[in-house]
Order: sequence, then structure tokens, then C-alpha cells
Amino acid sequence: MAPYQSPPYLLPMPGQAEMHPPTLAALQDIEQQFDLSTTKLKEVLAQFLWEYKKGLAELPTEETRDTFTPMIPTYVQHIPNGSETGTFLALDLGGTNLRVCEVTLLGDHKWTMRQQKFKVSDALKQGEATALFDYIAGAIDQFLVQTGTTSSADEALYLGFTFSFPVLQTALDAGTLITWTKGFECKNAVGKDIVQLLQDALDRKHIHVRCSALVNDTCGALMARAYEGGDCLCGGIFGTGTNGAYVESIDQITKLGPEAIKEAKAKGVDKMVINTEWGAFDNERIVMPFTLFDNRVDRISINPRKQAFEKMISGMYLGEVTRNVILHLVDMQVIFKGHSSKALNAHYGLDTAIMSALEAASIPNSVEAGDPIRAIRKVIVEDFLIDPELVSDSDCMAVARVSEIVGTRGCRLSACALAAVVIQTGNDKTDLEVKFGLDGSLVEFYPRFEERIRATLKELLGGEVEKRVEIAMAKDGSGVGAALVAQAAKRLAEATL
Repeated sequence: MAPYQSPPYLLPMPGQAEMHPPTLAALQDIEQQFDLSTTKLKEVLAQFLWEYKKGLAELPTEETRDTFTPMIPTYVQHIPNGSETGTFLALDLGGTNLRVCEVTLLGDHKWTMRQQKFKVSDALKQGEATALFDYIAGAIDQFLVQTGTTSSADEALYLGFTFSFPVLQTALDAGTLITWTKGFECKNAVGKDIVQLLQDALDRKHIHVRCSALVNDTCGALMARAYEGGDCLCGGIFGTGTNGAYVESIDQITKLGPEAIKEAKAKGVDKMVINTEWGAFDNERIVMPFTLFDNRVDRISINPRKQAFEKMISGMYLGEVTRNVILHLVDMQVIFKGHSSKALNAHYGLDTAIMSALEAASIPNSVEAGDPIRAIRKVIVEDFLIDPELVSDSDCMAVARVSEIVGTRGCRLSACALAAVVIQTGNDKTDLEVKFGLDGSLVEFYPRFEERIRATLKELLGGEVEKRVEIAMAKDGSGVGAALVAQAAKRLAEATL
């Protein structure tokens, strides 16, 4: 029988010969459970393309909404090139803080920003919608009064509103709230137009601001990167959650209807940004490689059988899957002499910052690379709160390997979403550069994130296409990006005068 070989996309494991044999055997079993071969990746990619096409052609119904990615039209039809100028407001509501920004676009790919944060109390989150939106309007007013504004007094300021809750968008400046999430439960808001709720509050206070655009943060990431880099095909978020938005040909968005497409083309509009909501990919579990550990995490989550893709690749869940695998090794008595800790037993007690620390030694020339075992042991003792006497060198290698196995699978699946965008837009058959603007904690801090993504893109698209892919950080999609969508809205309004 041939000796066991780890999947080729994982790093060689130093010190494997010194590893405790039962620990090594358990690790090899985990590697096989989480293995994503090129063949399997291509199945995932094919399903992505099917769901993208289905979502572009059909509006989801109650029966079909979990069978394909929603592919929501954003009605953003102008992608910035870096020459745009003007002063615009951006509003970012997505959790405990409300952020108000004034963004001045300077042209030449540059911008300046002034911003202020306001706390959103639990009382506001659970009270009447009018109270919340009156508070938001008051925050905008306070910001403008305290900081002054560089715009002219006789012209209404255009505002882009990044609203990070599920919305059915029907126009650039219209969208009805589907449901509240993140602890918000405001009364008399679900089913209402969010833009209108904010505009009514602004008008009640006689604030000279026009809410001209409802913005998804992934669309904002795309816009921010396009302004800075001159072009962008897709904006993606890989952080606590995940999602992507990309530029699609208007002809492909057949669910808009032939009349709407004809009307748009008559106005010279040939493309639109689509919000994929790819976190909900394969909710039916047709191709996704669920393990027992994924099932456990999904079962006790707040939304079982939903956001299947997100639960395998996003920062909120990667650490939790990793924690469950580590506990499995503890239960097998192959690490920490079978002992756990309160910290390790706590649900969501292991976040991706800890995974980053465990894998820091894999970065060449890093401080941790000089003495990997010492660096890993420090994390186990200080973050997992495991007694140092229980932690062997073999345990350190095993824990870091588990993090790499789970994280690499996440990166490889993430690359499938990006590869699907390349193929869906026909960019696998051109010679043009393909630009992605990505944001989120995984992109910014997780070791070798881009390296793992690129290796997978090469497997899926071939070396020649992968070479044409540019991956760059998209800075502040919910702020600068929202201001750029407001600029696009102003341009559209002026063109129709």
C-alpha cells in the first residue's frame, strides 16, 4: 500500500516524523474529510454558474428562493474611472454604530473624507421606525453643523445610504426592507421603502440632503476600487460574512424584462452592477462538501440550512469549524492529553484572528517563522487557556495544521465564486486584465489568503487567465463606495433633465 500523501495544495508539514503517530493518523483523516480536489472544485464552479444564470433570469419565489443565488439588480449603471469630482455624503448603518461621512472626490483617483460615528441604542433598534430614522436624520444634521460642509449652500447634498440588511431593491433610490437582522426589530419598517423613510425624516427636519442611492456594501467595494484603480469587474467581501457584486451585461439580466432592457439600451446603458448574495450559494447542498463539523456548526446557528457557502468560508464561521475539529482531536485523546478548557469549549470562542496567529509562521521571514512551535504554543496557552504542561510540540503542529486545513478549504471555495464571475462575464476568453476589489478581515489579515486564492484560480481557469487577474484591497466600500454611488445618481439625474 502506497504511503499517505497530503493534498498537494497544503504546505509540507515540518516535523511530521516527530509527530505522535495517533495524532498524525487523526490529522490525515481530517485532511481527507476536508479535501477539495480539482475535480470537486470544478463541480462547485459549474453549480455556481448554473445558479448565477438562474438568478439573472428568474425572480425567486417562496418555493425557489433557496435553490439559486438571488442576483439582485442594484440599478448602478455607471462605474467610476477615477476622474469624478464633487462632494457627497455617505451613511453607513449595519450594527451598533451609525457612520456619517462627507467624501470629497478630487479626481485623479484621489479623495478625502470627514466622518463621525453615532451609537444606535437598543431602544432605537427595537422602537418605532420613525424614531430610528429621525435619529439618523438628526445625526446627519449634527454632523453637517459641527463639521461644516464644503458643498454649496443652495444645492442639495446627494447621499448614498449603505444599509446592510436584506432589501428588495427596485431602483437606485428605492428598496423595501425584507426583514431586520443583527438585533434590529424596529416596528413599521418591514415592507416599507427604506429610502423614503430616511427622506421623510430629512424633510421633517428641513435638512437639505437628498437620499439618492441605496447601496450594498459589496457594490460599494467595487465602486471604491474602480475609482482608485481605474476599473473593476467585481467587489467582494470576505470578512465576518461574505458577498460579491460584479458588472454584468444588461442583456444577461433577462428578469428585468425585454421592455426594461430595451429602454435602458436606448439610454445608452449596456451594463449594471449585480449583487449576487453568494453567501446563500448551494443552500440545497447539491455540491458543497459538508463534513460532520460543518453540520454541527450549521445546526446550532441562528439560521440552520441557510447561507451554506458563507458558513464554510467567512470569518464568523471558520474559527467555529476549526474549534470543533480541535475538540474532536481532544475527544480522541490525541492532543492536550485529552484535556479541553472553558475557552475552547465556548461556542464561537475561536475567531479568525486566532487562526491568523496559528498560521503566522507560514509567512516567510515573519518573526513567528523563526520559532513556529513557540509561536503556536503561545496561542494555545494564552488564547485557548490550556495548561502549558499539557501541550506537546506534536500538539502545536496538529493545531496549526487543523487551522490550515479549514482555512485553505475556505480559500479554495472562495476562489470558485470569483472564477464563476470571470467565466460568467466572458473574461476567460479575452486578453483583458480582470480586476477584483476585495475587502474584509480575511483579505486583510489572514496569512496567504491571496496566495491560496490564486493557486485555486490557476487550477480552475488555467495559468494564462489567472495571470490576468488583479486582486487589490477595496478601501471603505460602505463610505467612499456609497458616496460614489451617490455621484452616479446625481449624474443620472442631471442626464435626464
